[in-house]
Amino acid sequence: MKTSGILAVYCLLFAACLMLVSCGKKTAPTLKAYEKPLAAAALKAIHRENRIILSWSYSSKKENLKELHILRAEDGSFQKIASVTKDESSYTDVNFKTGILYKYKVVAASLKKVLSDDSNIVAIKPESVPPAPKNISFKVGNDALYISWNGAGGNVLYNIYRTAEKGKYGMNPVNKEPLTAPKYSGALETDKPVHYTIRSLLNKEFRSEGQASAEITVDPSTFIPSKPEGFQTVVADDRVVISWKENPEMWVTKYRIYEKVNEKDGFKLVKESVTPAFTLREKTGMKHIYMVTAAGPLKESEPSEVIAFEF
Repeated sequence: MKTSGILAVYCLLFAACLMLVSCGKKTAPTLKAYEKPLAAAALKAIHRENRIILSWSYSSKKENLKELHILRAEDGSFQKIASVTKDESSYTDVNFKTGILYKYKVVAASLKKVLSDDSNIVAIKPESVPPAPKNISFKVGNDALYISWNGAGGNVLYNIYRTAEKGKYGMNPVNKEPLTAPKYSGALETDKPVHYTIRSLLNKEFRSEGQASAEITVDPSTFIPSKPEGFQTVVADDRVVISWKENPEMWVTKYRIYEKVNEKDGFKLVKESVTPAFTLREKTGMKHIYMVTAAGPLKESEPSEVIAFEF
């Protein structure tokens, strides 16, 4: 009887230990699950066409995050209008009226439905938007791109959007401040096609943009340099140096030198040079006839004037 009683006591103690260990394992994750999630940050709002587009950032880890609630206030307290998954960083509100001031904020919710502090609050008053800019054109300069379009007049500003992927534009324009005139100049891309579109917006406190203009594509493969000019020939005892003015286009990659073979075959490519000069060292006692072109990313200029000399 004593032995069985002792065994019973040991069994009870062992079971109690198991319960303590088990409870210890659950305590930490249970408490962590009830921690308040961090708030969303940098909430922004713009009115574009028939949409109010909200965007925010959430840089913290999202293991304990379930979703984000979108709240809106219209002359009163905030009301939840939608929820998005934890991986979303934007929301589009289409149920609004122009001429009314709206305020927005975002609240994060954990897996245990614990709510974060509020994000920053943004306000926006959507207005009737101006029409899309028309007759877009561009000019490739020596080191810049120039875009122009028909102005809308009145109290209208403009934003320029650029993308390497046709038809897909972000929310941020390339211009730091809205443009007051219907023209833009910026850096010239020379290694790949780039696409642009323009939106008109009202010159008011809140950003209300209209529809996008027609898209234009600036393709470096179409750039054609001006033909080389200003040739000079210096003849020495053992060589001839031919030089010319450097092309003004910063996107010229090299120069191609063509020599006339004969009347039947015409000119053939004999040299390429990254500088505006080349040297002939082999004396032949014959007349030499050359032409030079400037090469852009893919296309070359018209040939220069003929350079002829005997050597």
